[in-house]
Amino acid sequence: MNYLKIIKKAKSIALFSHSSPDPDTVGSVVALYNALEKQGKIVDMFCEDNIPETYNFLTETKMYNEKEFNKDSYDLLIAVDVAGNNMLGKFQEDFDTHKNTLRIDHHIKGELEAKNNVVKIYSACAILIYETIKGLKVKIDTTISTPLYFALCGDTGLFRNNNTDSKTFKVASELLEFGADIRKVYTEFFDKKTVPYLKLTSNTLLNAEINDEFGFVVMTASAKDFEKFGVDSSESVGNLANTYLNCGYKISAVLKEKEDGIHGSFRSKFEYDCSEIARVFGGGGHKNASGFKIEKPLAEAVKDVQNAVIEYLKNYKG
Repeated sequence: MNYLKIIKKAKSIALFSHSSPDPDTVGSVVALYNALEKQGKIVDMFCEDNIPETYNFLTETKMYNEKEFNKDSYDLLIAVDVAGNNMLGKFQEDFDTHKNTLRIDHHIKGELEAKNNVVKIYSACAILIYETIKGLKVKIDTTISTPLYFALCGDTGLFRNNNTDSKTFKVASELLEFGADIRKVYTEFFDKKTVPYLKLTSNTLLNAEINDEFGFVVMTASAKDFEKFGVDSSESVGNLANTYLNCGYKISAVLKEKEDGIHGSFRSKFEYDCSEIARVFGGGGHKNASGFKIEKPLAEAVKDVQNAVIEYLKNYKG
């Protein structure tokens, strides 16, 4: 069955973002949430992790996990921008066993399997959600265009990453025509920083473990670091991995310690596929930007990541 028909048929829908949420999964879910609500459907949003306060300029983010999840309350479960098998966290088992599930994603190597899967190679999942909303014949306004523009900016690194293509700019242009508030996106998220956050990230960069022999870097943000600098553990530090790539390193990783384990982010230069390393830990994502989770103490996780990166680089043939 056409996936648009599946969505149209459902009256109650649960939308899921992946753990350690980034702008693409959050912006895409919020846009789809607003679109489906305009069609009179019952819609709720869920995520394994709390959505960071920095995302609150999209007021709908406060409605994530607002209800206690009960899979029997929904006709359809939709995972948005979720690649890895463990990236739904505590919702994974219910997703796997629900009778009607849909995965909308742009990670072609993603391992998550739903009853129905729609995967297209786009620079951001936002583009696929944009096409989905147009296919549903929903009138697009600023409540849809702004979160989609935010999502698009996030996964393209503000249109600087290698995945940025002509379609990316075409969709961005159309979103502007639909009223996307780009000033709010840039000012309230990408430009806005707090002093505690700057101190935390400076500490993370300063204490990086650098491997010059193989050309990679592993950084950590421990639970004690978050407490010391007064930063909520929901805040993202994954993009710090890009910093050392600009210094000439091939691959960079950031490991964030949380109560449920170590949440990691990889970044790599264009020729190196860090998604292959992320899949070693049950994660996934893009060739040059991927995520994963390790349920081990931080020190052990660092060693595991270092070994996995070395193994990948030893076998890299270019």
